[in-house]
Amino acid sequence: MGSERRIMIGQHFVCGFDGLEMDETFLEAVRRYKIGNVILFARNIASKAQLFQLCQDIQKLVKQECGRPALITIDQEGGMVTRLSGDCTNVPSAMAIAATKATQSAFEAGRITARELRALGVNVDFAPCLDVNSNPDNPVIGVRSYGDDSEVVSSFGLSMIEGLQSAGVMAVAKHFPGHGDTHLDSHVALPVVEGTKEELEMHLAPFKHAVHDGVMGIMTSHILFPHLEQADLPATMSRSIITGLLRSELGFKGLIFSDCMEMDAIAKHYGTVKGAVAALKAGVDLVCISHRVALGCEAVEAVEAALDAGLLSEEELMRSTQTILLAKDMLEQQERQPLSVVNCPEHQAMNRKLHQQSLTLVQDAPFELGENPCFVGPRCFRATNVSSDEDALVFAPQMALLLGGSSIVTGNNPESGEIEAITAQVDKASSVVCATYNGHLHTGQIQLVNALAAKKPVLCIALRNPYDLALLDGHIRSIAAYAYTKPVFLALAEMLREKWVPQGRLSVSLGGKHA
Repeated sequence: MGSERRIMIGQHFVCGFDGLEMDETFLEAVRRYKIGNVILFARNIASKAQLFQLCQDIQKLVKQECGRPALITIDQEGGMVTRLSGDCTNVPSAMAIAATKATQSAFEAGRITARELRALGVNVDFAPCLDVNSNPDNPVIGVRSYGDDSEVVSSFGLSMIEGLQSAGVMAVAKHFPGHGDTHLDSHVALPVVEGTKEELEMHLAPFKHAVHDGVMGIMTSHILFPHLEQADLPATMSRSIITGLLRSELGFKGLIFSDCMEMDAIAKHYGTVKGAVAALKAGVDLVCISHRVALGCEAVEAVEAALDAGLLSEEELMRSTQTILLAKDMLEQQERQPLSVVNCPEHQAMNRKLHQQSLTLVQDAPFELGENPCFVGPRCFRATNVSSDEDALVFAPQMALLLGGSSIVTGNNPESGEIEAITAQVDKASSVVCATYNGHLHTGQIQLVNALAAKKPVLCIALRNPYDLALLDGHIRSIAAYAYTKPVFLALAEMLREKWVPQGRLSVSLGGKHA
């Protein structure tokens, strides 16, 4: 009975490991503690062939030790939150997809992503974000959201879900009941959203629509909602939010996942292991402990102790286990795509088109590239713990390589001395193409662009949140590109080379302006 009970408990955990193959610690965690599900990050992926083999190895081990297949999960949202390697198709971010103006774009992005994940062996995608990005200074959502309008988020989000699930991958909408109105990142802090239930309605609406349309999974947020939960507990650990609101009121019958319990919002304020038990007690089905599997093993023991002490209902947990096993059976029956679909010509062509259609002209001012452009911008520094920042990819030299001209790599937040030095270096340039990366939060970037524009024709490109562009002087041509990625650079180079005008539309307001 003990090992059967442990197998049941292990079904409720999603754990991760470092490296391109499972290490001995992780193997032992599955053998002894029956951890039944896995989360993968970029740290686990070098190529499509290696990922395919890794997923095969995970399934073989988990089936052997737990008697059922694993949910193999990933954060493959698109744009800056992608985990797949460069020999796979990484689609644009949510905000970029919304900029194409067509919900069909979201369906295509979901379908491409799911076909490739399915072929590689991944069966759960922690996407899309259904957060309504109503706070421009939100440090963690931003371009991961479809916009600041609840209806736009709903329509594009539902299309992405349909695309993912039509190709056999479980979509997991996040971060319930909404992470769009925070000014803190729950990876490093415990945010509070003060709104009443009526005021939160715009944030809840996309989740209500997703539940109605049959989304298979929902992920919770580590945020305090004092008007929804009177105790000092974040949504992930709140029975009134998880069981009361999501299960009973909204009628959600699918799987509820926690966000990672090692995030500071939980780890520093409640403890990962105690938080995991509390999340299961609140009605969460699957608890994510993404980095240190030893904490997952401790949490399994803590759940056993809570069941023994009557602090956790065995009947409720068994019901939840059955929901997980039913979902696993359903995913097992889905058709698996051949590995040849991964980054196939059809996917590449569609992805190129999506990137081109997403580019958004925000300020239409005269600009000519000329014979000797200078490309200026920061490296892709870590904007949030979620980003898959591409260390080797640097905007300025990459663009100079694609289009000719010179390049200057700036600091993340240039100060007056650096700004003066850079403006002196562009004397011989015909024009300056300047990138920002969350310049609205690192305003030295904005000061640099404005200083350069006093000397030369400037084109400014926002490579993450478009809010940067609201801070520029009015005579600067500006484009929202939404991500610091290779496909974005290629689309920008083609636009500049062939002199076409971007047709995308902003899905967020920049001080009253929607392009």
